[in-house]
Amino acid sequence: MADGERASEGNLQAALREALTRGALPGETEGFTNADQDEAVAFLSEVALQRRSGEPNIRLESRGGADATNRRMRVAIVNDDMPFLVDSVANVIGARHLTIHRLLHPVVCVDRDEAGRLQSVEAKCGDVERRESMMYIELDRADARTRQDLVAELRDVLRDVRLAVQDWPALQSKMRSEAETAGDAEGAALLNWFADGSMTLLGFQVEKPGEAPSETLGIFSVPGAPTDEGGCLGAMRYFEKGGTVPLLAKAERRSTVHRRVPLDLVVVPVREGGAIAGIGVFAGLWTSHALNSPAEQVPVLRERLRKLDEAFGFDPKGHSGKALRHSLSSLPRDLLVSLAFESVQRLVVTAMSLADRPRAELVLVRSILKGHLFAFVWLPRDELSTRRRLQIGGMLEETVGRGVISWSVELGEGDLALIRYSLYIDPAAPTPDVAALNQRLHLMVRGWQPLVEEALSEKVGVTRATRLGLTYSEHVFPDGYQAHNPPQEAAEDILRLCRLSGPAARDVRISSRGEGSCELHLKIYARSSLIPLSDAVPVLENFGFRVLEEIPTELRGHLGFLHDFRVELPAGTDVSSILERTEVVERAITDVLDGDAENDEFNMLVLLAGLDPRPVVWLRAWFRYLRQTGVAYGLLTMVDALRRSPDATQALVNLFTAAHDPDHGGEREPALARQRRAFDDALGQVSAIDDDRILRLFRAVVEATLRTNAFAQKPDEALAFKLDPKKVPGLPAPIPYREIWVYSPRVEGIHLRGGPVARGGLRWSDRRDDFRTEILGLMKAQLVKNAVIVPTGAKGGFYPKQLPPSSDREAWLAEGTESYRIFIRSLLSVTDNIVDEEVVHPDRVVIHDGQDPYFVVAADKGTATFSDVANALALERNFWLGDAFASGGSNGYDHKAMGITAKGAWISVQRHFREMGVDVQTEPVEVVGCGDMSGDVFGNGMLLSNAIKLVAAFDHRHIFIDPNPEPAASWAERKRLFDLPRSSWDDYDRSVMSKGGMIVPRTQKEIELTPEARQALGMEAETTDPTSLISAILKAPADLIWFGGIGTYVKASTQAHSAVGDPANDVLRVDARDLRAKVIGEGANLAITQAARIEFAALGGRCNTDFIDNSAGVDCSDNEVNIKIPLNREMREGRLQLDDRNELLARMTDEVSELVLEDNRLQTLALSIAEHGGSAAVPSQVRTLELLEATGRLDRRVEGLETSDVLLRRVSDNRGLTRPELAVLVSLSKLSLQDAAEDLKLADEPMLRDQLLAAFPKPMQQAHGDAILAHRLRHEILATKIANRFVNRLGPSVALDMTEEEGASLGQVVVAFLVAERLLQLDRLWERIEQADVTEQARLELFTIAGQSVRSHIGDILRAGGGETSVSRLVELLQPGLEKVNVAAKGIIREEVRAEAAARRQRLETLGAEEEITRGLVKLYELDGVFGVSALAAWKEVDELALTRAYVKLGEVLGLDWAQGQLARLNPSDSWERLLVSNLSRDMEQLRVDWLSRSRGDDPEGAVDRWTERYADRIEQFRRLVARAKTSGAPSVPMLAQIAGQARILLSR
Repeated sequence: MADGERASEGNLQAALREALTRGALPGETEGFTNADQDEAVAFLSEVALQRRSGEPNIRLESRGGADATNRRMRVAIVNDDMPFLVDSVANVIGARHLTIHRLLHPVVCVDRDEAGRLQSVEAKCGDVERRESMMYIELDRADARTRQDLVAELRDVLRDVRLAVQDWPALQSKMRSEAETAGDAEGAALLNWFADGSMTLLGFQVEKPGEAPSETLGIFSVPGAPTDEGGCLGAMRYFEKGGTVPLLAKAERRSTVHRRVPLDLVVVPVREGGAIAGIGVFAGLWTSHALNSPAEQVPVLRERLRKLDEAFGFDPKGHSGKALRHSLSSLPRDLLVSLAFESVQRLVVTAMSLADRPRAELVLVRSILKGHLFAFVWLPRDELSTRRRLQIGGMLEETVGRGVISWSVELGEGDLALIRYSLYIDPAAPTPDVAALNQRLHLMVRGWQPLVEEALSEKVGVTRATRLGLTYSEHVFPDGYQAHNPPQEAAEDILRLCRLSGPAARDVRISSRGEGSCELHLKIYARSSLIPLSDAVPVLENFGFRVLEEIPTELRGHLGFLHDFRVELPAGTDVSSILERTEVVERAITDVLDGDAENDEFNMLVLLAGLDPRPVVWLRAWFRYLRQTGVAYGLLTMVDALRRSPDATQALVNLFTAAHDPDHGGEREPALARQRRAFDDALGQVSAIDDDRILRLFRAVVEATLRTNAFAQKPDEALAFKLDPKKVPGLPAPIPYREIWVYSPRVEGIHLRGGPVARGGLRWSDRRDDFRTEILGLMKAQLVKNAVIVPTGAKGGFYPKQLPPSSDREAWLAEGTESYRIFIRSLLSVTDNIVDEEVVHPDRVVIHDGQDPYFVVAADKGTATFSDVANALALERNFWLGDAFASGGSNGYDHKAMGITAKGAWISVQRHFREMGVDVQTEPVEVVGCGDMSGDVFGNGMLLSNAIKLVAAFDHRHIFIDPNPEPAASWAERKRLFDLPRSSWDDYDRSVMSKGGMIVPRTQKEIELTPEARQALGMEAETTDPTSLISAILKAPADLIWFGGIGTYVKASTQAHSAVGDPANDVLRVDARDLRAKVIGEGANLAITQAARIEFAALGGRCNTDFIDNSAGVDCSDNEVNIKIPLNREMREGRLQLDDRNELLARMTDEVSELVLEDNRLQTLALSIAEHGGSAAVPSQVRTLELLEATGRLDRRVEGLETSDVLLRRVSDNRGLTRPELAVLVSLSKLSLQDAAEDLKLADEPMLRDQLLAAFPKPMQQAHGDAILAHRLRHEILATKIANRFVNRLGPSVALDMTEEEGASLGQVVVAFLVAERLLQLDRLWERIEQADVTEQARLELFTIAGQSVRSHIGDILRAGGGETSVSRLVELLQPGLEKVNVAAKGIIREEVRAEAAARRQRLETLGAEEEITRGLVKLYELDGVFGVSALAAWKEVDELALTRAYVKLGEVLGLDWAQGQLARLNPSDSWERLLVSNLSRDMEQLRVDWLSRSRGDDPEGAVDRWTERYADRIEQFRRLVARAKTSGAPSVPMLAQIAGQARILLSR
């Protein structure tokens, strides 16, 4: 820079510095140091240095520095000097809420060159053309976006100022020209008055409908916000109706020039051809002088003053006239001129009244075009405050529904202050109710608090009202609340808030919004916090409300919160009926908000169907049950059906109430009949098919309800409904005997029972929407599993609905445990008790079934440690079972400690391998499995043999592979893990593992397999993923798969994964045909589908079923319960102390285990005996299935069994039923026999008491034998033992076969078996066969041979007994003859029988049977027919031996012994042939017995001799028939039938 330029710039800055501070207002330079001045001058001079004429220079920059006073912004503005610059700029900055800390505004005269560069600066001079405005402003700091917007707005404002100033002369001229054509003297005078300086004119434009503005001047020269949108047509109509010129109004647009207030509009008509074609609009601002001019000097206003004098008859110079003028002077001139005369008159009268009688008052006036509402509010000066101003403004905004656009305060000289509010309002809307607003204003001024206390005292008395007033003082409630709520409303709110009892408490209040309105006020009160709208609104919507508005209020001092909702009901709703039931509706909503009731659409039935909340809960509970059963209708569909048919819905509720309300008056049956008719009548009015079906489903549930605690529910219980499910149509099979549905917002559950005496575990289910399906499948398995115990199958499950996140394990478990408690209490609430040996029904529960006290539970998935919890509840309620209610508690038998479930399943494994010639206890077997060593079944199972080689296993955490383990070392390490609390496979000592061993987490995405692992699992891939690896483990070429974990891992190849019901394991599940293991041991439930078991067995694999393999657990639990029942009675009656009982229980642990495992051993042996029958046994087994199916005990689809035709075709393929199929047959046959045996009350038979005692451990027999004999379940226990023994020894078909063959009942068959067992000492024979040193196949054959002979004897006893069902009497009848014949048998039998006996002996010896077994089995054959003869001898009172010799001689003479022997060798091809063969065999015996019964005298042998001589020829003919049969080849059924027929004819003579 040249020296001359520097000198010039220095001169400029010096001149600016002098101008900057000269003439500054006091305070503007305070703290403005020389350094600051230098910096400001430098900044300003830089901005001023270059500027074009007519364009402002603006620069804004932030100032830094640690000092807070320097952290500001500064603005420099250089512009042509003109009016309004400072005001306009300051208004822009103030509108953005930025504080101006310094504003310096020198006006200087400058010289610039042609390019606009500043040459010189001097003080303000007389040359207006050289004057420039230079502003330096310091203000609050702002962000970059605000700075950018501020600069842009400053440019716009300076533009508007320039335009307004520039066109001012034109605007004055235009207004004067309009005055000439105004047509009204006062109007013309007003226009000239404005043009002469009483209005700051800022713009003008012509507006015509549908056209853009024209003839624009001033600020209207550039586009901007509309002045009065839509006002053109209104103004034109005003002038067309003769309105005076000009029309004054307030604009919607605020002025950017001078004052930032709404523009004053002066409107004149634009005429074309004598018609109003548009309007001319002047925009400006009244000047301060004009606003303060006396009324007599303001055109138009002076005329209005004159009219007021005339109207009131005032003398302008008198007192009243002066008072009028004084009042007028207190009102704003700009409005007095622009309002209608009537509005002015109302304002003036009010002002005059207030001068004489000061008070709070509010007046509303409308603009002439009605689009503006002006509120004039007079207040005592002491009441004037920002809070009060906002409070009144809020009241106006609430009333009008629009915001306040401007306000002003005028204090005046008197005791009153005037607040003026301006608001937009719909021109068509009515003026708000001034009286109501005044009332609210007076309340504000009078004081809100006293009025609230006054309202409270009317409700609760003065004392309590005063106390509440102190707590809920005026300062507690926000201003907005006080503005919107009168004291009476506040009093109601205070009382509701006082009712909130705890931090989480809530309450609801409903009130009307006016007659005929579908809208209501609904307030929600809360103690601790505001309720999120996302929580509250869905609740209200589900009740049928539509939420229109919500105002939340937080009370100060932590006294509560409230939500004021404006809600709407559907059109046509009977609002009055709802208001009559507000307490009911309020309570219902509160229950939902508190979580005591669920939030769903069922709640709308409270409003729209007129139901009370309690029936709504019933309906919701029934819906939840129906959804669990598989009903497809959704919640809203069902609610709509109930809502559309309120009469039918009410009839359902009434029917349920009539059936179950203990307080129901009068006869119950007639009331039920009336409600059924009412429902039928209402149903007849339902036209929609789906609605009809839904209503009938609900009715079915009501009719199926046998008991409920709905009228006796305690706070710690859920609703419980005991149902007869056979009355509910469409339920999936199998249909339980009874079920209890439990419902509450916190937990839902189901308990299914297969019979009156049933047991099974309670499961913590994770299947929210279909846990009944899960439990039903488990109950089905339990039914057949429980064949070895007294109770039939049952199962229960519950789903906790309010679990916290599982990450908070402690809270999660606590909520699950409490849900379990609620579930248990609810189940017990509808269950009978036994008190003093008498059945007692639950209190206030109406009973529609008989006595039902047997209710036992057990642990299951998720509830393994809950037995003590359940027993504590049983003891708390004095339930008769005490701690026998839930087995496995701390004073019970710990299944894991005993290893009982695993041991029982291991017996099945031993049986499989034993029949394969392998001893798993000494010979190594390779095992793969599911589970880990911390688990009960897997852990215990893998310790049951030191020879186990565990090659691979998996659980939900890890995969374990040990390709070639050393049995002893790996067993020891597994034992260490088993003893280690909460162990996992990752804790396994890898140094013990064989080469190539590996343990990987299931979270590992890719697994690299060792060569040894690949070889052990039969895999080719070198790398794999966890899912594929688990599938490979399942398909590994192992000896045994041992299942001890949860999940279903094997399906049939014909099954889809979706049919399995375990989607979590779909990706790793394999098909049974792909398994390479030899044996499957099912320690866990549901590891394999039934179809998969059958497929695996059909392909040569060996497996039973889960209910066979792991039945030891439930067997042990049942033994515990059966032991505790009599012992607990001993305690109640004082003969036994609790500690002594617990010591006895512990001492009997091993013997209980032996009893249980013996059941498992015999049952698996029974399966092998049944399987040994092969294809020859199929017809009989299929017929048994058909008989079970006919009685409803078997559902083939549920059990996975094929049709009879398909099963019978196996005979031609020489295939029998598989073990899984036989397992079903064995279990169901036992259950059938058990039912029949229970009816016989066999425990009353003295002869069978030893068998009852034997069902219990010996220490208990010795110390508490009498208690056992008096056991409440003694008949059931004995029946179970007998049924199991019958089927285990004779097979699953014998009993039912004999009911067809002999025409006997199952009970008679059971009795005949017991008689045969006792008289023939079969227990000794069976024991000898079990202990015989023979191969397993030989052992099975020996049992088969024994079974055939025993079957024949049972038939003999059935025929001999004549329907007798007393074991003792039958033994007494038959024992003498048997004993005599048994001793003399060798000398009595004849050649044919002797030869057959020898042949049998030889066959038995070939099998390796020892002498005692051989002798016993031969003796059974030799004694065939002895019971018929013994019974006949007793009846005829003749010698048994003589009668037996006659019987034998008769058979020898006719050759019947040969024919009978041939019948025994036949294998019938179907059930009909079996019946025929059976009948023929029976005839071969019975014909002789019948003949002997007809013989007379006491010499039966002589009678035979005489008959033989008499009919020698006919006998000879018959013998030739038999001889011919002997030589004709293989005997056939027709041949033997012919022989029997001829014998019948012959022996009838």
